[in-house]
Parts: sequence; structure tokens; C-alpha cells
Amino acid sequence: MAEYTLKYINHRARYDAMEFIRECEQQYHDQVLYAAEQIAQSSVQKPIVLINGPSSSGKTTTNDRIARALEAHGIHAEMISMDDYYRTVGTYDIPPDPENGVPDLESPDCMNLPLLSQHLSQLAAGEEIELPRFDFATRSSVTGGRTLRLDPDEVVLIEGIHSFNPVIMGDLAHTATGIYLSVSSAVVPEEGPRLEPYMLRFLRRAMRDSLFRNSPVADTLRQWNSVRRGERLYIAPYRGQANLTVDTFLPYELCILMQHLTPQLRCYSEELAAADLAPLSGVLGQVAPIDYADFMPEESVLHEFVG
Repeated sequence: MAEYTLKYINHRARYDAMEFIRECEQQYHDQVLYAAEQIAQSSVQKPIVLINGPSSSGKTTTNDRIARALEAHGIHAEMISMDDYYRTVGTYDIPPDPENGVPDLESPDCMNLPLLSQHLSQLAAGEEIELPRFDFATRSSVTGGRTLRLDPDEVVLIEGIHSFNPVIMGDLAHTATGIYLSVSSAVVPEEGPRLEPYMLRFLRRAMRDSLFRNSPVADTLRQWNSVRRGERLYIAPYRGQANLTVDTFLPYELCILMQHLTPQLRCYSEELAAADLAPLSGVLGQVAPIDYADFMPEESVLHEFVG
């Protein structure tokens, strides 16, 4: 795990912002290129690429970036959305989250994982499949529509928190490459406890939810313990299935996220503590803002959270 001091981040933000952003983005980009190279080298034997990671680890953007990087190797990447394998609401009972008193929407029981496993095995065998589609308006799985068969110069990429689940990975151990994405860095303030990776991911999620999902910080806080429970139960036990790992953290992002979130987080010190996020209260007002608009590249993973 990498560690960055807040003193270092603030200094670079104040006096060397353009180069700071460039270096952070290049470090992430190099990891993406390496992952694409490894996938390309084994694409004939392993045409399935499973991308996993906890909430706000940048799965959607990194999935797209890897696909584009594969084009340089002459490999086309087809995409499958794990969201399309949600089960029709009303055809099953959503499991409870007894720890937090809410439905467990993170549970793999909400998805048709056996069907997904079957489809991926068929693709690896060169067969054609008919993909389902989940209609979020009616909360139902719809059959018919897109079909897919992999050509020799193609792989399929699928991202989601259950992609390493044994129901899927158990049948694909020899035909799939697993990539684990997360924030694997921590930030150390001059005083007080460090900001752990899951705290940095919370900032990403709070920013994204407030900007794009009509969900204020208070709602994200209320959901956070349940999200973390889902990560402990459904992601962490299978992390060892990964062949490759990518740390998606960009150290300069703290200067952007805290600049926008600090006024709201000041109102929720008790809620932050209840969600095991108290160290964030300790750095409010201590993170230097950064002028990033002219320097952040269009393909940055951070656009997934700040637009």
C-alpha cells in the first residue's frame, strides 16, 4: 500500500499543480497499459476478463481504458454489463442486512449468477449467447435482443462486485483473467489518524452521488455501513482470485473532493464517526484546493466522480 503525506499533497497542489496532476495520471495510465499487455499475451487461452473492486474504485472507467489499450494490441474488447443479470424484482426475496436494518442490495442473490457463469463459459468455448437486458424502469429482466460470439481476436470484459464469486470464477479459472481495482493508498495528516483507502473511496462516492444520483451526503453516509458490509462479505473473500491489481487513486483528487465536500461534511461529524469515517473530520479545512480544470485529461478516472 502506498502512503502520501498530506503535507506533500498540499505542497504539490499549491506550487506544482500541472506536473502533479500529470504524474498522478501517468502512474494510473501505466498500470492500465500493463494490464492490457498481460491480457493480450494470454487472450487466446483466456478470452474472459473479470474486473472486480469495491464501491467507487473506478471500475467503469478502468474497464473502458483497458478496452482502448487492447486495441493497440489488435484485440477488440466486447463489453457485458453485470447489471443486466439482475433478477426481476418480485421473483425472489431480497435478503436482509440485519446489521444495518435495510435490504441487502449488495447480495449476489439479487443477480442471476448461474446464467452469467453459463454465458461466459459458452463465450470461452466459442459459442453464441443471447444476452439479457435489465429494464430499470420496470425492475425486470427482459429476454431477447443482443447476441454475442467472440471472434479469435476478441475478448469480453465484464465488471462488477460479484465477478470473482465462485459461482462464476469456479468454472472459468483457466479461461479468465481477474483484475482487482481499488484505492490502495492512504493519506497521512500531520496530526491524527491516517485516511484509509475506504475513507478515500467514500469521498469519491459522496461526490458522485451528490452530483449525478440526486443523493445528498447524508444519504451516502446512511448507506455506507451497508456498502462496507457487502464488501466484506462479497468481495474481500475472493480478492485472491485476481491475477492483476490496479490502484486507481490519484493523490491530487483529495484536493478536488475535499474542496467541494468540506462544507457538507462539517455538518455530519457524528455521522462520520458512526460510519468509521471520523478521521475525515480531522482534515476538514486542511486540504489545499487545486485548480485542475485545465490540466485533468478527458480520460481521467476522476471524471467518473466529479464529471
